[in-house]
Amino acid sequence: MKTVVGPFRRFRRLMVSNVYLLDGGPGDRWLVDSGHWSERLQLLSELRSTGLRPSELTGVLLTHRHSDHAGNAAYLQREHGVKVLCHRADAAVLDGSAPRFRLGLKGNPLERALGAFENAFPARLRVDRALDHGDTVAGLAVHLLPGHTEGSVFFLHESTGCLLTGDTLLTARPPLTLFGAVMPAYDAFSMDTRSAHDALDAFHAQGWRYEHVLAGHGSPMVGDARRRVIAGLERERRRS
Repeated sequence: MKTVVGPFRRFRRLMVSNVYLLDGGPGDRWLVDSGHWSERLQLLSELRSTGLRPSELTGVLLTHRHSDHAGNAAYLQREHGVKVLCHRADAAVLDGSAPRFRLGLKGNPLERALGAFENAFPARLRVDRALDHGDTVAGLAVHLLPGHTEGSVFFLHESTGCLLTGDTLLTARPPLTLFGAVMPAYDAFSMDTRSAHDALDAFHAQGWRYEHVLAGHGSPMVGDARRRVIAGLERERRRS
């Protein structure tokens, strides 16, 4: 499993979800997602292994608001002055100005328990900048694909063909993500699965190109990713 894809480094010590470092040098160092709060020590260890202090990060870009991705964002913001950015729809839920959709009503007992844990211990913070569809930050184009959460996004690094997909497109099968697979947003953990799947189909119909997928769960998909994803999604449709 590759650790470095293009300009992105995957933090391998984190097991709950993926965190990626985009290091463009001083003043241009970003995390994509921040991991779950239970893996804070692993996150800090990964940063040390790259020679970086948390305060040297320019910011954290959140693919979405769930605590396994946003769980360390408030800590980095509060203790190290790191700016946090996410789509404005999720920003409103994170700061409490919009209602929070509750998980835990669908799926098997494990999935319901994980959803209930998210309900009980959600990420909370006030972001420094709310993003909109079409924005560009750190060389990443922001694409809104609502459904998994209100403000789930893809970040597309067009110059290298790297697509960071959060939980709207996975490269492993939930809930434990031990086995590789191309998966759209998973029903048990999504606000509106149909909308998430439709948004993913629309993204492909619009012709956006990418070569590599860096998902919120699962190993990086390196090379020929667009074709492989579309074929994998079709296989998944036939299964369901």
